[in-house]
Amino acid sequence: MTVPPVSKAAPPLDLETMRASADRLLANNAEVPSPEKLETLTLQLHGHLMLAVPEVESAVLALSEESVARVCALFCVGEARLQLSAQPGRSLSARVAHAQRLARSVRRLCGHYENEDHQCPNAPERAAYLRMLLHCSGCRDCRIVDDNGEAVGSRVTGDRLYEEYRQARRSRVLGSGL
Repeated sequence: MTVPPVSKAAPPLDLETMRASADRLLANNAEVPSPEKLETLTLQLHGHLMLAVPEVESAVLALSEESVARVCALFCVGEARLQLSAQPGRSLSARVAHAQRLARSVRRLCGHYENEDHQCPNAPERAAYLRMLLHCSGCRDCRIVDDNGEAVGSRVTGDRLYEEYRQARRSRVLGSGL
């Protein structure tokens, strides 16, 4: 007799707890915790990211490759992985800054996990840029250049993606009053 395999589906992320941990460092009225509490909080945030990264990544991979939310979420997953591998400095201020970066990554991944259409601040610009890079790096027409380095291929899609990036960047700059 064979026994069916036990489902090892992960429980849903505890977004409330994860956000509360992040808010302890990022809230407007947040005080710098003692070194011992900071270390505990940093380990907690690290653990939250270790749980959230694979969950968010697997959820957004089901979205369309053209989806801005997918590109933004994958960017945030990559950024979270970088934060997980980063080593905090020795000074208290460097360790606080490291913990705050972890907390911001936790907040972003919570947003992506909770809402598949979530887009981080500056997401349209970032997503347009990433779409352009992903397309152009794999497109033969976008990579063909002459001896002077000028594009000679039919770059219709590459040019359209560049224009989308330019417009997204322009919208951000105009919206910020710069």
